[in-house]
Amino acid sequence: MVKRAIFIGLLMGSLSTAAMAQEALETDTIRTELQSDFLETIGDTTDLVVAGDGTANWFISLSGGVNSLAAEANRLYDNFIDRSRMSFRLGVGKWFTPVWGFRVQMGVGKLSGHSYLPNYYNMYDQTDHSTMPAEMQPFLSERDGQTWFHRKFTYMDWSVDLMTDAVRWFVKEKQPVGVILFAGPGFAHSFGSQGLSASNSFAFNAGVQLNVNVHKNWDVFAELQGNIVDETFDGQIGGTTGERNRPLEGYAGLTIGFAYKFGGKKFNRYAKVNPVTYESVRYIQPPTVVEVPKEVPEEVVTAFAVRFFIDQYNIEEDQKLNIDRMARYLKRHPEARLQLVGYADKETAYPAYNLKLSQRRVNAVRDYLVKECGIDASRLIIDAKGDTQRVYNEDYRWNRAVVMQLIENDKK
Repeated sequence: MVKRAIFIGLLMGSLSTAAMAQEALETDTIRTELQSDFLETIGDTTDLVVAGDGTANWFISLSGGVNSLAAEANRLYDNFIDRSRMSFRLGVGKWFTPVWGFRVQMGVGKLSGHSYLPNYYNMYDQTDHSTMPAEMQPFLSERDGQTWFHRKFTYMDWSVDLMTDAVRWFVKEKQPVGVILFAGPGFAHSFGSQGLSASNSFAFNAGVQLNVNVHKNWDVFAELQGNIVDETFDGQIGGTTGERNRPLEGYAGLTIGFAYKFGGKKFNRYAKVNPVTYESVRYIQPPTVVEVPKEVPEEVVTAFAVRFFIDQYNIEEDQKLNIDRMARYLKRHPEARLQLVGYADKETAYPAYNLKLSQRRVNAVRDYLVKECGIDASRLIIDAKGDTQRVYNEDYRWNRAVVMQLIENDKK
């Protein structure tokens, strides 16, 4: 009791100090750090989920595909598909929550299109703008009584995109497939060629990505995106004869690629609850199955729960007391066996993940009984239920547990 009182006193002091240092937090909000790299979820589904420290949730992506230019008069000569050229994109970003993230992206490629020759006046990279550069001559052609210029150039662009997973707007659990919407400002540069000068333009990038998770660290995706740029981007000024000039043009395309997530996708959780102490959250006791044999008064409890932090399977020091109590009973009663059943709560993750988590928890308790307490493994019966069954309905947090139940406890 003395140690617990000292511990609670130190904890309450640290919480009050943190509250004064973080004036931005509401008075009905607590942030209790349970481990250096993990925070326990306290409360209900109003929990705020945020990105963890380190490299978790950072990613790098690489994709390749085709882009097509949409500029003045291009659609009159050929279609969008015929103008398609190769493009590549490299991105680096981070997810701050399961719903929101950002990405810095760079793209390179080639673009191609046909336009009326007169629209290139005053764009020549020469002192005498009335003289056509010799480099343009091989790319002229006649069609429908018009002289057309086949523009071909290389480009490079950069953008900073805000990203959101639209699937997570509607479901709380992690899904293997995501529909990611993104948009953001950027910059585009077209390199000089064919006698025309280079051009720089502010840009706006937007699109949608279909993302499929194939491994903890790997995603594959298909991405459709487009960029809006200034009309001088392709070296052409002016629109089609008889039509209003458009001050903007653009290019769009489809790429397919993969993304590597450093450290996977992990998030810490904060919760908004009424003021509580660490003790009332950590040491709240779920109901237990109680049996009081008349002939042996010390054999009172036949079931104990070993509780865990959310998404964890390491055994805390205070929970080892219950395991040690069961071990002492087994040593005094060689005819008894012990059943270990692992559980997880639905708030942790999706069912397949929770099943594996409950298996790790029950294996941790079994290993402690065998290696630390000297109990024969043949006396232990283990099972894992994941989140498919709830041993406690009063509070979902209690299901982060391994329930130890004595069996074959008849005395001869």
